[in-house]
Amino acid sequence: MLQAIRDKAQGIFAWAMLILVGIPFAFWGINNYFDSSKEAPVAVVGDRDFYERDVVQAYQQDLANLVGLGDVDEKQLKRQALERLVRDELISQAAAGEGLAVPESAVRAFIQTLPYFQTDGKFDKDKYNVMLSAQGMNSPVFVEQVKRALLMEQFRRGITDTAFASRQQVRAFFRLMNQEREIEFATVPLAKADEEVAESSIEAYYRSHPDEFQSPETVTVSYLSLSLDDVAKEVKPSEEDLRNFYEEQKAAFTTEERRKVSHILVTVDPAKPGDEAAALAKIQQLRDRVLKGEDFATLAKDTSDDRVSAEKGGDLGVVTKGAMEPNFEKAALALSQGEVSEPVRTSFGYHLIKVTELTPATIKPYDEVKDEVAAGFRRNAAENRFYDLGQKLTESAFEHPDTLEPAAQALGLKVEESGPFTRESGEGIFAEESVRKAAFSDEVLGGKNSDVIEIGADKVVVLRLKEHRPAETRPLAEVRDRIVTLLRVRAARQKTKDLAEAALKQIGTGKSLGDVAKAQNWKVTGPLTIKRDASGVAAPIVNAAFGTRELNHPILVELENGDQAILRIAAIKEGEVSPEAEKDMDTVRQSLARGAGQREFAAFVAEMRRSADVYIKPELD
Repeated sequence: MLQAIRDKAQGIFAWAMLILVGIPFAFWGINNYFDSSKEAPVAVVGDRDFYERDVVQAYQQDLANLVGLGDVDEKQLKRQALERLVRDELISQAAAGEGLAVPESAVRAFIQTLPYFQTDGKFDKDKYNVMLSAQGMNSPVFVEQVKRALLMEQFRRGITDTAFASRQQVRAFFRLMNQEREIEFATVPLAKADEEVAESSIEAYYRSHPDEFQSPETVTVSYLSLSLDDVAKEVKPSEEDLRNFYEEQKAAFTTEERRKVSHILVTVDPAKPGDEAAALAKIQQLRDRVLKGEDFATLAKDTSDDRVSAEKGGDLGVVTKGAMEPNFEKAALALSQGEVSEPVRTSFGYHLIKVTELTPATIKPYDEVKDEVAAGFRRNAAENRFYDLGQKLTESAFEHPDTLEPAAQALGLKVEESGPFTRESGEGIFAEESVRKAAFSDEVLGGKNSDVIEIGADKVVVLRLKEHRPAETRPLAEVRDRIVTLLRVRAARQKTKDLAEAALKQIGTGKSLGDVAKAQNWKVTGPLTIKRDASGVAAPIVNAAFGTRELNHPILVELENGDQAILRIAAIKEGEVSPEAEKDMDTVRQSLARGAGQREFAAFVAEMRRSADVYIKPELD
């Protein structure tokens, strides 16, 4: 089991465990799990007490996962957080009761895979210690929490991994997926949305749906912006400056030499005393044959001991510095195109080397790249200036928190003004989340300058509130037309549904779908045969068709555009397992088994919850 966990430590399992262990760590640390307290617990699971702070911590973790998903029910979310704590503790106690254990070596190996503690893809012990220290924790505490999480996962897998799906279940799945339905349906088009709407209805809807007519909270800000590009524009280099910079940066304008080589190798076996001399004699003979006119590629193919390159006439491709052994590289880089080297000794044996293609290095002349040189010089010269100005902007905005003018004058900047933007969206620099977050901070809304906000590595801004408009319900006059349209559409949909239901009653008295549709001039589609993945029929109709097994019993289906469909299922054809499906059998079996395992585990945990000794403070229950 532990080996299976280790095998999965780089995949989805690692990320699931990272969420379980890492998120609490990222926000508050995990030592809370091991604290004791004199306060009354809000929940007790066996011999484990949970306190209000534990619930708050779990709640904040869940809340962080729901950022951007709109309003949440705080009471319900706290209840779910408490239930998660209880569930995890039940699993942990059950695992311990089964005698499961995770060795320290497995825990530490897993910790080294967590991205929090890695630098350039490798475990960074210094980063690990620094991050734990910043959370007020020590390594044993963190290791203990990871061990707990791994133990829970081991217990879960002990149940889920025992689930299986039989071949009969897999075949039944394919038959179900390949099932066909013969259907016929009449489309009842959406009625015209032209009903008269009473003023009382408009006012009633407005009063009962205030949230639909909220104008978003917005701010307008004044701001100073400083960018590296703007600073660079102020740099005026001389011709001498540019030429000197070109010489310093000449490598950037140089295309390196391209040298393609082939070789013939005669290997040397160090265990055979006479092999060295024999190999040298053989390679020398081969060199003589090449010099007398024999084709190098043919000889390489026939005689080289490097059979991989021999198949390509000895071709090794392009030689780059540092890629070959020093002796080989030195000889290859010294040859002219078409020249064959003297025998070269490496750890593999003796080589003959031939340069088959040579493109000399080239350097772009100054006049050709002058604009590029100038841009590079200005940016290079501007970086230090940009840093200094950024520091000056920070100091001035802090020293004069009630205005941007001193900073603007000190740096020669212009105070700019934004348009209105919300917490969720803006344009230009206000499309940056960090800028919007600063604009809506308590500090800025309170009338102070913001801190300097970095946008990437080459731009900074400071904000100051100009106008704040809280969210408010728009006046009825502003939204009246919208309400009228909405109520008309609602009435049209209801009228359409009423017509469809009346037609359904007629069919129930013995009339056919076709006759009823013809009398109303409604379009009838079918009979036609569809599968579950049918693309030529509206999804609600397909879903409804496969949601029942009743034949010749018409049902109503509302379509997305407001139309109604009167649907009749004429026949059901059971699916077959096609030969093409055989190759997917194992994948489907694994998927079905995984689903069954998850259901079994959920049922097991639910039963533990029902039978366990669990106390929850009454007002939280």
